[in-house]
Amino acid sequence: MEIILVILVIIILFLACYLFFMKRELKRIKRELDLVLSRRTNGLVHTEFSSKEIKELVECINIHLTEIKSKESKLERRNANFVKMIRNISHDLRTPLTSSLGYVSLMLDSHMTEQEKIKNLKIVKERLKRLSELIDSFFEFSKILSNNKNIELIELNLVAVIEKAISNHYEDFSNDNRCIDFKTNRRKINIKSNELMLIRVFDNLIRNAYKHSDGNLCIKLNQNEDKIKIEFINNLLYNDLDVDRVFDEFYTVDISRTKGNTGLGLAIAKEFVEQLNGNIKAVKEKHQLKIVITFKTSSRK
Repeated sequence: MEIILVILVIIILFLACYLFFMKRELKRIKRELDLVLSRRTNGLVHTEFSSKEIKELVECINIHLTEIKSKESKLERRNANFVKMIRNISHDLRTPLTSSLGYVSLMLDSHMTEQEKIKNLKIVKERLKRLSELIDSFFEFSKILSNNKNIELIELNLVAVIEKAISNHYEDFSNDNRCIDFKTNRRKINIKSNELMLIRVFDNLIRNAYKHSDGNLCIKLNQNEDKIKIEFINNLLYNDLDVDRVFDEFYTVDISRTKGNTGLGLAIAKEFVEQLNGNIKAVKEKHQLKIVITFKTSSRK
């Protein structure tokens, strides 16, 4: 009987000590967690306690800490991009508007001939047209970001869609003694997609090449067993172009902003391509920019 009592006492003492040290460890973990959260660092909680439950608790805490830090980092980047976006929108809208007001004031305050006034009115018209295009682009991009509707897909001939997009820009290139060279290994390539979205993608890429290149544009379309690949290749005017950022909203090299570029064209193209289950990337090779779009052949139904 005495032996049993001694064993019970030992067990009780062991449990009491175990609970004491566990409670102390939990308090230490709490202090460490409070410290990590208050300092807003990437630190994690640690424990040397041998309890399986304590270790699982610490592991769970660290998983949630990592998720919280990741969300905070994304939020900070998003806020920074939002501030930059507002600044760029303000700049892009102000430029044609200020220019238009300047020409209007000049016509009102000076003794211009009718011919000079007509010339200046044409300039104002172009500036206001550019302002309207900017507003439309901003509105379209905001709709893209908030649109959760299902995309209607139909069977299309991709060759015909690209040729249609090329025809929209044929006159601009011809007037500058430039051309669009379209190369494809097949006359018909079927894909299940959305024609309006594809046209918008190709329009934006062709317009981007026209504005920011001084040479011809080469478009290559090829299909194999695994994928459909479309390449847009044009000469580079700006050596400081960052191909890792060309699809970011409102990214522009400094000189391109003077040409009326908001950086939204490629951002919209990227968003549409990804919504159509494709992939788009930019590659800089010597003095050329190559934008490559791929769709998986196996994904077509």
